Amino acid sequence: MKQAFPFHHLLFTLAPILFLYSHNVAKLPIAPSELLLPLAVSCAAALGLWLLLWVAMRSSRRAALIVSLFLALFFLYGRVQNTIGPRVTPVLLPAAAIGILLLGIVFFAWRRREFGGLTVFLNLVSLVLVLVNLVPSILISASPRPGGPGTRSEIAKPISVMSHHRVSASSALPDIYYIILDSYTREDVLMQAYGYDNSDFIGYLRSRGFLVGSRSRSNYAQTYLSLASSLNMMYLDSVVRKAGPESGDRSDLVKMIAHSRVADFLKQHGYTTVSFASGYTGTEFEGADVHYAPRWALSEFQNVLISTTALPAILKLAARHSQWDVQRQRILYAFERLPDVAGMRPPVFAICHIVAPHPPFVFGPRGEKRNPDDVSFTLSEGDAAPVINRQTMREDFIRSYTDQLGFITLKTRQMVDRILARSSRPPVIILQADHGPASFRNWDDLDPGHIVERMAILNACLVPADSTGPAWYDSISPVNTFRLIFDRVFGESLPLLPDRSWLSTSEFPFRLYDVDQPEAYESARRRRGAPLTVIAFAAVGTPAPAYVERYGRKLIGLRYPGEIRHLTRVYVRRPRPESLSVPAAYEAYRNAVKAGELPDLGTEPDSYSGPGPNRKPVVALFFPNR
Repeated sequence: MKQAFPFHHLLFTLAPILFLYSHNVAKLPIAPSELLLPLAVSCAAALGLWLLLWVAMRSSRRAALIVSLFLALFFLYGRVQNTIGPRVTPVLLPAAAIGILLLGIVFFAWRRREFGGLTVFLNLVSLVLVLVNLVPSILISASPRPGGPGTRSEIAKPISVMSHHRVSASSALPDIYYIILDSYTREDVLMQAYGYDNSDFIGYLRSRGFLVGSRSRSNYAQTYLSLASSLNMMYLDSVVRKAGPESGDRSDLVKMIAHSRVADFLKQHGYTTVSFASGYTGTEFEGADVHYAPRWALSEFQNVLISTTALPAILKLAARHSQWDVQRQRILYAFERLPDVAGMRPPVFAICHIVAPHPPFVFGPRGEKRNPDDVSFTLSEGDAAPVINRQTMREDFIRSYTDQLGFITLKTRQMVDRILARSSRPPVIILQADHGPASFRNWDDLDPGHIVERMAILNACLVPADSTGPAWYDSISPVNTFRLIFDRVFGESLPLLPDRSWLSTSEFPFRLYDVDQPEAYESARRRRGAPLTVIAFAAVGTPAPAYVERYGRKLIGLRYPGEIRHLTRVYVRRPRPESLSVPAAYEAYRNAVKAGELPDLGTEPDSYSGPGPNRKPVVALFFPNR
């Protein structure tokens, strides 16, 4: 026992990273290389701190125990912060974390015991944690996904280069820019739903020769679906059938984006492909011939990992770059470097997914910095804020969205001007959104106005004036963009497809509803049953404010398995331990109503008592909306 050598501190630095990876890699093909930087930095920091304490304390075991305590506090800090949200004084959490760490240091430094038994126990626990997360990660990464590597070749067959195309040499071909401005909506929707007049920008585009789809809609409501469709010039019926309506696995979509028909076709014509870092898993396009990325370019996985730790608080305290700063720099970098493509040897195909005006909202209307203190950094729309007050959330979203959109519009104008000024021949420039915004913040039960908002997109294209072929039209959708361009520029005969739009949610991306057949969607809404308000009493493991809505939906799934029920509101409260029973929860609810803390929803709720979505005990009351 006394000879036990500590290694738990090194394994404890691996376990949280592997846990997050194994939890997410089942739905998205996150490259194992994204683990290298966080694993290397964490291991180096843990090792260095351990060696320093070992020398100071002359005990490898006690030094390892202090390092493990520090790692536990460090990796749990962000999760605890998200859980307590703004309900606790901001200084309380860091003060508590520092206090616990100091107590641990004093305890292990001054006690002359070597803690052999505790060392053996922690060694075993850390080893189990690493294996439990490492083995599934390896199996998932190594196993073929549904559709496998053949997804593109079987479903999205490459276009053969036509022998009769009109362009005789690649040197005569135009540069092509495909710039995806995430969530940039249409002019009429901006005015009607957001009270924002964007006519000046649309007028500018037309004055520069752009054709603008004033009635354009996206083909799909999710980024991966939309880009897989537009970059392969096809609808995703085969992919959807293969995945099934309950699947959340987007790996085939990511493969179709990375290895698209459009990129293959242009490479056959001698194009050099150029991409820009997006920070969004699946749209980095790192397989391009040239990939531009700022010096500090974190991936989406790395951003999520950082948000679970104390690093954002440390960086904020040290006045160093935060995740919000990195996101700002990435967006500005893309706008600044895109015009440089015009100086490369033609022809060039540049593809750039700019995650803006999509959240996170990091810019004010004049480009001023925004670092929200009340939410964690995330690229997700649905988890960006709690669901308690939808109207306030929507107003905040609209204000922040239009502020950021104003600045992104300014940068887009400047970028287009610079591209045109530097181009030796007229280029093709596509400015297109992958989908519209989501101010409604309610994925479960969209009304028709919300659907229009989500599907309406900016869609503008600059095509050389001397090209001939199919005419641009107001309602053109992304699935036909490259079909039209390839016909007009390369003389291909690709028929235009019917412009159709499909709605789906983030949780069920393959459960599609035809926007042009609202009766099918309305029928699904009727099958949902009465909308519900949920009052949840969770003593431990309370969800972070960013995940409250998801927590409420999963509680409904536990109470009403197999049914489609809409969540209107969810309130999560911390009861006393003895209150974790249905009668006690109902009594606590009625007391909260009398105190004016909760609305009076009635006296006959359904209930659920047992393990919650996070496997922690919960008692939930379900009230149908009256």
